[in-house]
Amino acid sequence: MSNNEEINCGVAAILVAGGSAARFGRGSSPIPKQFELIGDLPMYQYVARTFSRIESVRKIILVGRDEDVQQMEAGTQKLNLPIECKVVSGGETRQESVSNGLDAIRKLSGIEIILVHDVARALVDEEVILRVIAAICDHGSAIAGVEVVDTLKRVIEGEITGTISRENLWRAQTPQGAKAELMFAAFDAAGKSGFQGTDESQLLERIGVPPRIVPGSDRNFKITYQSDLERARNEVSRSKQK
Repeated sequence: MSNNEEINCGVAAILVAGGSAARFGRGSSPIPKQFELIGDLPMYQYVARTFSRIESVRKIILVGRDEDVQQMEAGTQKLNLPIECKVVSGGETRQESVSNGLDAIRKLSGIEIILVHDVARALVDEEVILRVIAAICDHGSAIAGVEVVDTLKRVIEGEITGTISRENLWRAQTPQGAKAELMFAAFDAAGKSGFQGTDESQLLERIGVPPRIVPGSDRNFKITYQSDLERARNEVSRSKQK
């Protein structure tokens, strides 16, 4: 299926905004990363608005820290999104936070595909999201990613111990997703065994459903440091000037 074709599947998007942002530099920023402004909106609202513009997305689950839930609920209500956006509390880890988001979807009817996206990848665009959804329709599961172009070095205690071939290497991005029954199965299997993965793809790989990878975007970078936030703001500012 081309991402330009009409997608009739019902999609739920879990937007993860519950991290502690330890690397972001709380000392230099008085507010949590997910509340920093991107354009004229807090980051979590900016991303929720992007996903709400995808016609096949029927439900958004925003996962935030327990202490942020009330503020996020008020913020999403102000957006007047065309679809429902529910806010739930996250867990101790990213995987637990996504699991909480999944629990909010399990009993919903009409949801055939589940996407998971990190709010910190604030500049994800509709084309990337649609490519992932289209690949899920065709292959069962998919993620966005970009090919590695830099030379990679293995380093131990500051010493280079080898050069790693970048052939066939990709950097994983989000959204990552799968047909609903596969996503539930992947998380249920991880929960039963106590396995903690780094992303949804790893959990899907464990149950024998390796996702398809589709081209992401260099703009879909993760806002980890203050310099990343400035880069994102500059990107948005340049886009508005075009």
